[in-house]
Order: sequence, then structure tokens, then C-alpha cells
Amino acid sequence: MHSSCCLSVFSGDPLSFHSGVEFDLNVNNVVGIRNTFLLRTYAYIEKRVRPIILVIKKWARHHGINDASRGTLSSYSLVLLVLHYLQTLPEPVIPCLQKAYPESFNPSMDIHLVPNGPRDIPPYTSKNDSTLGDLLLGFLKYYSTVFNWEKSMISVREAKALPRPNYKDWKNKYICVEEPFERSNTARAVHEKMKFDTIKAEFMESWQLLQAKKDLNFILPVRATIQKR
Repeated sequence: MHSSCCLSVFSGDPLSFHSGVEFDLNVNNVVGIRNTFLLRTYAYIEKRVRPIILVIKKWARHHGINDASRGTLSSYSLVLLVLHYLQTLPEPVIPCLQKAYPESFNPSMDIHLVPNGPRDIPPYTSKNDSTLGDLLLGFLKYYSTVFNWEKSMISVREAKALPRPNYKDWKNKYICVEEPFERSNTARAVHEKMKFDTIKAEFMESWQLLQAKKDLNFILPVRATIQKR
């Protein structure tokens, strides 16, 4: 029997890390290894995936909704929110890798073979030519006005919103995001209505601001961040 431990997030100094790079550290977390290669492949097959995820994580952190230890969204849940949105557009930006390449992401694959699973998956050519700005605005709009938080579960594994399961992990939870391999709820940390309402309000306010102003600085002070550096 293996113990499972996930330590996150490292940033900055105690051990003389001066790069400012943040990362998650997984120890004996088999699911963490599987989903790392799944997410890495999504970032590889479509060049817009990585930058849109980075911007949305910075936006969420700036607005105080990217910290599972404080009852908001983990970075992993945020990434799954982004992938789900990109999969479910009328003209998808990315496919469902687990459906298109089931043998590469088989949840029962020996863990030592996982890194080789997606090795031969080619880049994806999407007919959706939306800019990063368009996708950011659409992401905020989708979770503000389209996605049904009360009745639906986000599933990257199925590339669609599914009805909420009637299991312990999902009952009475404010946000339901399916882990693509383990099928648990990655957003179970959001267990207070006040935090859930805050998350929804940040999506709505940022969508309305960005739609009206057409300037990222109104929802994420990029220039101020650059000046501080």
C-alpha cells in the first residue's frame, strides 16, 4: 500500500529559491502523475492552451479565488475549468484526449508507462481561430451566464457538462469538477456558500468589466505587475 501526499505550492525563498517560480510537488501520488501528462499533452497540442491557463490563474489569484486551503479553487480545478470551456465551444479549441486516444490515457496503465502514453499524439488543428482575448472573455462569460453550477458537473473526460452524481463527494457541494482519472470532485474545498458566492461574483464582475472596457488591466493589473519587476 502506497501513501499519497501532495505538497503545494512552493514559491520564493526559504531554501534560496529566488526564481519566483511556483510549482506543485507530488510524492507517491499516482493520479497526480497521470493527470500531469494529460494536462501537459493538452498544452502541447494547441498553442493557446498554456497562455490562457496562465492568465486565468493569475487573474484568479489576483481576485483571491485560487487557494483551496482558504476554501476557494485549487489551481488544478481552475485548469480543468479552462479545458472544459475550450472543449465545449461550438467550434472546440481542443478535443477530448481521453476519448480520442483512450489507449494513451488508460487509467489502469502501469505508472511507469504513463510518460510514453501520449508521446505520439500530434498537434491539434482547430477551426476556431479566436484570439486569447476572445477566449478569456468567453471563459468569463461562460461561467457567469451559461454554466449551471447548481445542476452540472464539469467533465474534461467526457468533454461536456454532466448531471451531478448523487454520491457523497458531490452531494451538497457548491462546485463539482470531475478528476479525469479518479473521478472524485477536485473542487470539494469550496464548501462555504460565502466563498462560492465570491467566486461567482468575481467571474461576473470581471466579465462585465472586460466586455465594457476591452482592457485586461481592468481585471488584472498587468502593467503594475511589470512595473514592480
